[in-house]
Amino acid sequence: MYKQNSNIMKSKISLLGLLFLVIIGCSAPSKNLKTTYNESNDEGMIVGTICVENKTYNGYTFVCTDAKTAIADYANVSEDLTFKNSPGDFKEKGKTYYLFSVVKPQGKYKFAKIKIFDNTRESQSQFEIPLNMKEFEIQKGKTTYYGQLTINTQEKKYTVENQLERDKVWFNKKAPKIQF
Repeated sequence: MYKQNSNIMKSKISLLGLLFLVIIGCSAPSKNLKTTYNESNDEGMIVGTICVENKTYNGYTFVCTDAKTAIADYANVSEDLTFKNSPGDFKEKGKTYYLFSVVKPQGKYKFAKIKIFDNTRESQSQFEIPLNMKEFEIQKGKTTYYGQLTINTQEKKYTVENQLERDKVWFNKKAPKIQF
């Protein structure tokens, strides 16, 4: 009798552990998306997607700053978007895509650089890719579409392209509160 109860208890613990792993493993990265802004604080939102081509590193941090001139080329850091060991929000044609949203007071902003982190257990490395990107504007009370930012970390190149119709569908699936 004791052995049978012990086996039942082990089975329940194993089942709960498996359920926990499935829930954690399947949680969408987009849960961290900001979905609202406070218009009384002059806030608005910019949304888009990020695609990292040739994804070979552990972590990517996209540094978003205001567009004001900074002292000695040190950007006025405003917000970081970090993706670490994440499966992404969507996959298409073998590429991984991440949804992003930035909520800030109205004004001009830009992506200033990407910090890349790699940890192979044997060694750690970190480097940055400066971005000389076009500014974008956040408007009070509005959600504005940025586009798809595609980064190739091997060639240290980036592009921005309009994928509005596709991204509307993706945001509607993962973050339906965000309308643009």
